[in-house]
Amino acid sequence: MRRKTLFHIVPEGWAVLTGLAVACALVNALFGVWAALPLAAAVLFSILYFRDAPRNVPAEPLAVIAPVDGTVVHRREGYDPFLDREAVKLSLRVDVFGAYFMRSPVEGTVLEVTGEAVDTLDGVVSRIRTDEGDELVIVIQHGSLFGTRPCRSNYGERVGQGRCCGMRRLARRVDLYLPVNSRVEVELGDHVRAGACVLAKLVHKKAARPTGADAPPPAAHPA
Repeated sequence: MRRKTLFHIVPEGWAVLTGLAVACALVNALFGVWAALPLAAAVLFSILYFRDAPRNVPAEPLAVIAPVDGTVVHRREGYDPFLDREAVKLSLRVDVFGAYFMRSPVEGTVLEVTGEAVDTLDGVVSRIRTDEGDELVIVIQHGSLFGTRPCRSNYGERVGQGRCCGMRRLARRVDLYLPVNSRVEVELGDHVRAGACVLAKLVHKKAARPTGADAPPPAAHPA
């Protein structure tokens, strides 16, 4: 998803701001400054709510990046009902005035999520598979995305680590299900920034070097 902003305000925010600004000016002209103050406050609220500034993504290929600005309110191993597996679950309480765009936690391919959990649980779900084969699930559990998945890319499309992939809109909590062997880098109560903070590291064991009879012969050196 390509991020487009003007003065760091997202496009749908400008529509709201324009309407509120016009209404504020009319009320001010007809009824005076005091009557227009609530609309002026709404304009300020909208500027803060629809603001989204660029972020510096850490150069760590196996890192899981925060998808939203928020606070860590849950971190433990548990069951992932969407992929039917044991997983590490991280939950973030979303900041009201945090970054408006959601960021992809990892680089990979967006896949479809199917099954009973998608139909019965109250949440909007996206699934991403990394090039190493790790799978992550992002769920909006509280708040509305107006029926939009966290990652708005089409199935089969790639998303970049820490890059914009969707809009948080009215989301209040975001859950992430990571591979069970992931190494969590945050604590409960930590505040994280979308696209900039590392939540966890995906662990991949290095292949053991052969020894003894299985070891390859040493390379011959020219005389």
